[in-house]
Amino acid sequence: MNHFFIRRVSLFLVLAALLPGTVRSQTISSPSSSGDGERLALLPFEIRGLTAPDGLQLKQKFGETLAESKRFDIMPDNVLRNNLDLAGIGRIDSCNTLPCLAQVGKVLNVEKVVHISVDQWRERIILHIRLVRSFDAALLYAERVEFAGSYEELLSSVIPEQARKLSAAYLDRKTNWYLIAAAIIAGVGLIYWLYSTLTATSSADADLPGSTPSPQ
Repeated sequence: MNHFFIRRVSLFLVLAALLPGTVRSQTISSPSSSGDGERLALLPFEIRGLTAPDGLQLKQKFGETLAESKRFDIMPDNVLRNNLDLAGIGRIDSCNTLPCLAQVGKVLNVEKVVHISVDQWRERIILHIRLVRSFDAALLYAERVEFAGSYEELLSSVIPEQARKLSAAYLDRKTNWYLIAAAIIAGVGLIYWLYSTLTATSSADADLPGSTPSPQ
């Protein structure tokens, strides 16, 4: 009876240790190991309360910082503008809904689109950063930031920080099913080995002289 109880407890402990690891392997990704070169379009900033040159400067700073991670293949501004012109799309200032952003992504032939709005109300500046997947208009990333400070602080500190945060975010990286399958097979093998070992030990103990047979 004791050996049977030990086997059950051992199997339970092995399963408890294996399953969380399998779940973690499906849900956690290391952004630092990215660099897959996903095609991405950083659209012109939607600005209110700032000048057009300010918006352009903020966009350039955000794009430069985002490119440092090597995670995305960011479409150059001149290529973006040329592709929109070829598609007959003159202005995209009012394109801020998910379906519209996804459609722009399809026109540009990119996998993801980043849309950022910047609103200045007196001493307060509000940033709204969104990343949309082109083929299904899924919102993969959304961040709202309120900042009370100068434009210079916004440009030199807040914008780079938010670009780095986006470049490090977990988005929709594909699950490595081969790795998960290997982990499951290894776990099943470990369980079988442990079970066989405990069963052999129980049989050996039962064959020892003077051992008490289990009640029928």
